[in-house]
Amino acid sequence: MRGSTLVAWAVVCLLTVSHLESAAGWQQADEGTSVEAGDGLVELGAWIEVDVPGVSEPDVHPDDPSLPPCYFRQANYAELSAWLENDFVIAPDPEEVYILKLCETDEGTQLVTFWVHQPAPPKEPPPPTIKETTRLRNEAWGQLAIPEPTTQMAPGQVTIVQIPTFVWVSAADRAPVSETVTSTLDGHELTLTATAYPRRLGFLRIDMGDGNTLWCDADDVVAFDHSRDPLDQPSNCFHYYRQSSVNAPDLRYQVALTAYWDVSVRCTFSGGPCTNPPPAVPTQVLTAPPHPIAVAEIQALARPG
Repeated sequence: MRGSTLVAWAVVCLLTVSHLESAAGWQQADEGTSVEAGDGLVELGAWIEVDVPGVSEPDVHPDDPSLPPCYFRQANYAELSAWLENDFVIAPDPEEVYILKLCETDEGTQLVTFWVHQPAPPKEPPPPTIKETTRLRNEAWGQLAIPEPTTQMAPGQVTIVQIPTFVWVSAADRAPVSETVTSTLDGHELTLTATAYPRRLGFLRIDMGDGNTLWCDADDVVAFDHSRDPLDQPSNCFHYYRQSSVNAPDLRYQVALTAYWDVSVRCTFSGGPCTNPPPAVPTQVLTAPPHPIAVAEIQALARPG
């Protein structure tokens, strides 16, 4: 992986950096250590030093005092495990690098210390600025195809005073819509999703044309069911006209319907939520063309007796 050049430099690094004491005989070197490998500068991250209990480093080589008693060797997990007693628990990790300090003693070659190399975690990309997230928010927001409402009424053309007149919009005119815009920053994906929903409370504001205003929640704006009694409908969006439209222009009231939509924006960067999310999108207001309706009165004649 790193070759003999890396091992040699790593040993020098391990012997020269200052160590931070920790529990259970573990020592961790300063983070951010770098070495010069054959293919350039390599950031080593953190090294953890482990002393093997019961084994000490000899002063001289048992057979030849002129030879160094200890030497260093890079190893993999299997080689390290072969040197360790059963009371050492080292989880195998193919990404880790081990450096062993082996010493010649009267009892033969023994492992006295080893180092576990933990690769430096990847650097987190800088988060997108609020200017960038707002730009994408505006792009997704601008692409939202919020439907313009079309006024539906029952009765639709002529109604009668003192009976309920129902108002609604079609299911297509109140279905949520969504748009997603994606950009790439420093190789990481930035995604903005804007979703428009009919406002749950006060979705429709309806000027009935006779001076009265009707507010209807999103759950109440359902189509008139012609198979049911007019007084037994699933909708609560209705109005009782009290006067005919005989005095209105063109003998009709003009029903003006306005729909209100809330927009939520979801921002993700590099798989997580944005740290600089864009500002909220204001409520979107859409108005339907005026719907004329005539209101009539039924006159009844009564005879005494």
